[in-house]
Amino acid sequence: MKKILLTTVCGPFGANTDDCTEHVMPELFHAQVTRAQGIFSPRVSYISYGLEYIANNIATPTTVLQYPTMQQFKRELAKGYDYVGISFVIATFAKMKKMCRMVRRVAPEARIILGGYGTMLPECDQYGDYICREEGVGFMRRLLGEDHIDKPAQHVVYPTRGKIAGIPIMKGAVVLGGLGCPHGCEFCATSHFHKQRHIPLLETGRDLHREIRRVHRTLDNPNLPIGIIEEDFLMQKKRAREFLACVREDRQEPIKISCFASACSVEQWDPEDLVSMGVESLWIGVESSRATYAKLQGRDLKKIFDRLQAHGINTLASLIIGHDFHTVESVWEDFEYLISLRPSLSQFLILSAACSTPLFERLKREGRLLPDVPYKHWDGFHLVFDHPHISKQEMEQLILDVYEAEYRRLGPSVIRYVATQLNGYLKFRDSSDPLLQMRADQYRTGCLEALPLFPTAVRYAPTHEVAQQIRQVQRAILKEIGSGGVKNKFLSTLVPLFAFAEKVKLAHGSYPQARLQRTEYRMAATRLAPAELSGNGILSIRHRPQHKAHHPLIVDLKGVFNRVTAMKLKNRIETYLKEQKGNLALNFSGVTTTERTALLVFLKQLRGYQKRITFISIESLRTDMADVIAYARSHFEVFINVEGLAASLV
Repeated sequence: MKKILLTTVCGPFGANTDDCTEHVMPELFHAQVTRAQGIFSPRVSYISYGLEYIANNIATPTTVLQYPTMQQFKRELAKGYDYVGISFVIATFAKMKKMCRMVRRVAPEARIILGGYGTMLPECDQYGDYICREEGVGFMRRLLGEDHIDKPAQHVVYPTRGKIAGIPIMKGAVVLGGLGCPHGCEFCATSHFHKQRHIPLLETGRDLHREIRRVHRTLDNPNLPIGIIEEDFLMQKKRAREFLACVREDRQEPIKISCFASACSVEQWDPEDLVSMGVESLWIGVESSRATYAKLQGRDLKKIFDRLQAHGINTLASLIIGHDFHTVESVWEDFEYLISLRPSLSQFLILSAACSTPLFERLKREGRLLPDVPYKHWDGFHLVFDHPHISKQEMEQLILDVYEAEYRRLGPSVIRYVATQLNGYLKFRDSSDPLLQMRADQYRTGCLEALPLFPTAVRYAPTHEVAQQIRQVQRAILKEIGSGGVKNKFLSTLVPLFAFAEKVKLAHGSYPQARLQRTEYRMAATRLAPAELSGNGILSIRHRPQHKAHHPLIVDLKGVFNRVTAMKLKNRIETYLKEQKGNLALNFSGVTTTERTALLVFLKQLRGYQKRITFISIESLRTDMADVIAYARSHFEVFINVEGLAASLV
């Protein structure tokens, strides 16, 4: 039976090493959005959702590793896999190369599959046996000969957890809505990787609503905010309209979502409809005040942002520096443009030229790609091409300066977020629409939950002016909503302690590495596949073909049954029975050496499965084990030989 290992690249992350920079980490906010905000930066690690989605939608047994160390990856390889899939981006190309070398050394028979946006690099072809440059499920099904499977895709539940100022107050979940982007901006890897197409992973608005409610049921929390992963959710207006209708029909606690959008798609919507839909925040590409991308042309972004925020919808504005028209002065003009929008969160990145994008091809034609720039520097914080007005050193300092300046001007994003929620509460608290009234209650709850953070935010504010802004928001919440009572008073005494501890960690600690997440899909069926279990001797296991689905799976044991091999066999049996519905028949006729105590412990540990386990030829073991065999007969069904079992089935 074939087995597949899918994995992200190995750590460490967030450090300047030979294969990584301090900007490459499994976080989004702290890496690219709130990096200058210290203890107020939301700390949330995100997994590679695509790997889990692929694993869940193929039939072959699969293990997924999220952020292993190289040693953990090596140990997993030793378990024996037929295919090893590695997902990477351009900035982690060097990590991918190291992992491929490890596969060739530890598991030379395994075939390497490379996937992710890093495969836009033509160099990766020499490292992988197969290269996935498309939607992953279809690619893997064809590779594995499973392309006859036509059942609807099964999504996976992806919970997220995070902290602000050391306090675990950010719970949510993620739903994969679709891939690709039709806008086709010249720099966009997402758009051009998928050939400017939108590939829905949830076809209709009702599908999306149903999946979100399934996530809520699975995690037992109908209030959990959901992040929709899709490049421009609001652009698919028919589907979004259907989703809005489902939300309006729903009688449960109203759904809350965050999503990506564009100025042109947001402009199509009445903000009240977005509030009704449950949109809490929108990520919008601002790019530059002078950008000529079609999604921005003719749009008044200041008006769009003001309308959204007046209705309680938070915004994340992303701005790119390094366009050909940029000078140092005009970058700061664009910065002022973004500040005028007063977004809740801001992202700044240096223009990068991902392979196969129109930008890359143009720069290549013009001979402007800088030579000898390591791929680890394609991280959005390093300049990789010759800019007409700004030097590489200036640009790389400029990107850090704008993050610092944004924080000093606008203060902590968490406070801005709450201030926008207060806008929404004040606007809709007296609404005649019951759904909008419920949204007002959600805004109210968000404001109250954040109140204990305000005194600490004032204390550690980057400037006196920001401290005053924080106090104004705090006073407005106290006046319009209240203090939150005894609970908030108690929490206000704890927040400074958590915040101080977090400040010390940031000042003196190294970047905290993500812990390995290991998930198995259908791997139980491989537990009793042919294997050699090593102890003080070898116990081989082989299973026979099942002629009928209701027959027990016969597993032939051969060799040494001692304490170690018995423990390994027990673990495999338990895993198999937990995930499979069928029964087992363990055939001892090939066992040559048996430890009496090992067998007795083995039987006692499996007694909870006595209705699903049958023993064959266990009576042929040593004559001095009569009491152990009697124990087996009293608690399990026992057959003299395989023929006896077959006769009973007839």
